[in-house]
Amino acid sequence: MELPEPEPAEMTAPEDHVPHSRDVQAHAASVDAELFETWERFFEYLARYQSDTHQVFRQRTSITAASRNQELATRGDPPVMKLIPTSFDKYYIGFICTYGWSRASRSKEKRKKYFVKSTGCRAQLSATVVWNARALPPAFQVKITNQATIHNHSIGQGVFDNHPGNRRIDDEGVVGFVDELHIAGAKPKLIMQYLMRRTEKDVTLRDVHNLVSKLKEARRGAATVEARLEAVLRAFCSRKRNTATVYVDDAKLEQTITFQTRQMRRFFEAFPEILLVDATHNTNDARYKLFSFMIHDVFGHVRANSHALMENESAECLTDAVSSFKTFNPTWDKIKVIIIDKDFGEMALLRKAFPGARILLCVLHEIKYLRTEMVKKEYGVLDNEKVEDAVDMMLKAKTEDEYTTGLKYLYFVVEGKQTLQEEDAPAPEHPFMHYFHKNWYSCRQMWSSFGRVDIPHLGNNTNNR
Repeated sequence: MELPEPEPAEMTAPEDHVPHSRDVQAHAASVDAELFETWERFFEYLARYQSDTHQVFRQRTSITAASRNQELATRGDPPVMKLIPTSFDKYYIGFICTYGWSRASRSKEKRKKYFVKSTGCRAQLSATVVWNARALPPAFQVKITNQATIHNHSIGQGVFDNHPGNRRIDDEGVVGFVDELHIAGAKPKLIMQYLMRRTEKDVTLRDVHNLVSKLKEARRGAATVEARLEAVLRAFCSRKRNTATVYVDDAKLEQTITFQTRQMRRFFEAFPEILLVDATHNTNDARYKLFSFMIHDVFGHVRANSHALMENESAECLTDAVSSFKTFNPTWDKIKVIIIDKDFGEMALLRKAFPGARILLCVLHEIKYLRTEMVKKEYGVLDNEKVEDAVDMMLKAKTEDEYTTGLKYLYFVVEGKQTLQEEDAPAPEHPFMHYFHKNWYSCRQMWSSFGRVDIPHLGNNTNNR
């Protein structure tokens, strides 16, 4: 018993809508009508013809009726019967297969192309407004004047249904319901399943993302970014005791925007001892940094306390964020510990703003930075696992003597130097040890356990919560 030949990939994969079989010749049925009273009637027929024959045509070129009449006038005084009525608007429209469309690529060939639509297909169709003397009464009509129906790619129901133009959702009622689903927080996959059941189209996640993006743009309207920002902040501050502050630079451009809810302030009033500070990048199109203050409550949970969108991590922007935080949180002087990243550029600013607090470094970030450095070729560190063991010994050291033991072990692993217990650690010679002393040894009390044994940090060793 012979098994049926499998369908081409483009027949069954909704996402793979581009026909790959470019070495075939697929013949489609020709049109069975030739003349139409108006362009509207022609386009109605073209839509049915494309659906029945599984072809997709796109307009390639056109000539307006006014241009045609002007051309006739330049040839001399044309008879009135030769002038195209303005009701037709177009004199000629040329269509080509959607897979025959080609355009200059703007790609720099740095990333692989997954969807190259053009196959160089030469199938085409054209329609022209002509005088039909046989019509009753004689009149201008739209006539299909040229057609080529041989395609160089496979055609079929699967390819036709999977084409992006045929997957598009045009029903306003369905689109409106999708908008409500998105506002309510529905996931893209749930929206996709609804659209597939409601429209019986092969909708993909990419279609859902594109549709949601258009709906979000429509909700925002044509207002400028500044106008939308003002509207959002005013709506935020309209709620009871929510606060927001906008700081501008000398050019009157927003450099720092801070915001805090009433509930955030209540949590800080109750648990002000531990403050975690972290910055998140690439959260918005304007590339502003999201600078967050977080607190540690009695239940062991970390809660956001205040946020600031900053143009950069300069001293001016950080001063704005800290000033706003202190203004709306009067119990800031009860802060005992502040945990930050090692790459926090303005540590002196925090020390000055919070003189009664001890500043500690995030342990997770320290381990991450050291792992990144030790694998660099210029250091030539061969046994990375032993280096990590030495770092772990220093991290967990309860006294400075234990820390020194871990440091000596690091010297032994990297430089091969053996040091007695009563001897001091040697001077660094290896490039990695120079890096370690420059960046980590001087601040060892901020990340090693022996430097925080007398601090109420509640077990917090990281701000990455």
